[in-house]
Amino acid sequence: MTITAPRIEMPVKEARELYRKYREHQHYSQPIDREIQRTYQLIAQGRVIIRALEAVKAAGLNADGLPKLAIMQATERKCRFRGWEDGSCEFTAERPHSRDKRTVSFQRGSFAFPKTIWNAEAVLPTIPVHLRPKRALANYSVLWEAEWTKVPPVDPFLLRRIGKADLWLVVAAWDLSPVEQAALAGRMNG
Repeated sequence: MTITAPRIEMPVKEARELYRKYREHQHYSQPIDREIQRTYQLIAQGRVIIRALEAVKAAGLNADGLPKLAIMQATERKCRFRGWEDGSCEFTAERPHSRDKRTVSFQRGSFAFPKTIWNAEAVLPTIPVHLRPKRALANYSVLWEAEWTKVPPVDPFLLRRIGKADLWLVVAAWDLSPVEQAALAGRMNG
């Protein structure tokens, strides 16, 4: 499966004009206006913006009733999934011996889970060093085809969220090489 994410598309000229309008009035703008302005700016620059949370929902569930896609902060190594019969779920990375808990939640009705509560774990893909941000990796997320077994993942996206909306800048997309897959497999089994 290749990740299909809803893209935010519009003509570059239109995005540039709307960016200018938001910028002209930024002295009395609100946080949502700054998110919109930044999104127009990135589209005007030819950058790809997707709706990552919508992509996770749209991809649906695999044969085992688990989400086909997962999203988690790029600094994490593993993603734990929990789903409830009301269709809500969360992807969580808990750090042992810490109160620091990273969670991406989906509301009731997002998925059609069986009556049982799912509890599964997937490994995040390794970000190749030439694509990895040099600093502030915690500001990035990875969207990938989740393998809820001890199998290395493939073809992820490195994303940076724009504000609080479901607007994400695609920073990089890649396929894990056989070497990267083997290194991840060794880490999973060791």
